[in-house]
Amino acid sequence: MWAAWDYLGEAGIGAWSYSGGMPFNRPYPWLLSGAGVVDILGVPDVSCRYAAVVWGLCRKPVIGVRPVNHPGVRPSKSVWRATNAVESWSWQGCEGNKAQIEVYARAHSIQLLLNGKSLGKKRLKDYKAMFNTRYQPGTLTAIAYDERGEELSRSELRSATGPVCITVKPEKQSVRPGEIVYVPVSLTDADGVLETNADRVLTVQVRGGELLAFGSANPCTEERYDTGRFTTYQGRALAVVRAGKRGNVLVSVSDGKQNATEEIPIAEK
Repeated sequence: MWAAWDYLGEAGIGAWSYSGGMPFNRPYPWLLSGAGVVDILGVPDVSCRYAAVVWGLCRKPVIGVRPVNHPGVRPSKSVWRATNAVESWSWQGCEGNKAQIEVYARAHSIQLLLNGKSLGKKRLKDYKAMFNTRYQPGTLTAIAYDERGEELSRSELRSATGPVCITVKPEKQSVRPGEIVYVPVSLTDADGVLETNADRVLTVQVRGGELLAFGSANPCTEERYDTGRFTTYQGRALAVVRAGKRGNVLVSVSDGKQNATEEIPIAEK
């Protein structure tokens, strides 16, 4: 596994690409290495979650879905990354596309259900089982069983429903004067389910503090982190803000049609 946190430079060495090029020779504008199991926003990927299962840190099944929004395109793979799956079953506009699903668990076997219909029951090898189906919105459920066929645990992924909105959730509820705060931004439905395939350009404005950077985990882009304007990637982006001296930090995110604002109190020293 190489490496932990993704980083700028060594562009594309660990990325799976749908646009061509080979590892160590990804074409411009590849920017990130793509090798990290924690992306540049700090979000653990499925490889990281697989390690957590193997090491006994995750007791429930982990479901990973290889992107279904590149139908008929075979990705160029990297030896540094075993999969490009993500924990999402929300791929707007991809109905009917082939879907390859990976399930990880500390169990004897795993059963996978899509909207209550079984996609099969498979024995786990190296804590992993693979399933193939066609994408349709709804609920994907993985059930882990022991050697006697008794259920150990289960987990699920759900599709976003209804309109997609901008969600802003600062990592802290209050900050000290001059402190740096990270502000995750995501595209979700009303219940907070992430939509992976409805990316859009967002603009961030900050009052009561300073915007230090804003960007997504897109490994191949010409967008800059210092403009306050960036396109989400698989539904996510991140703003990095330095708090002012007093009052509140106001972080406002807009796509030109929707606007989401969060206020972070600046605590006294």
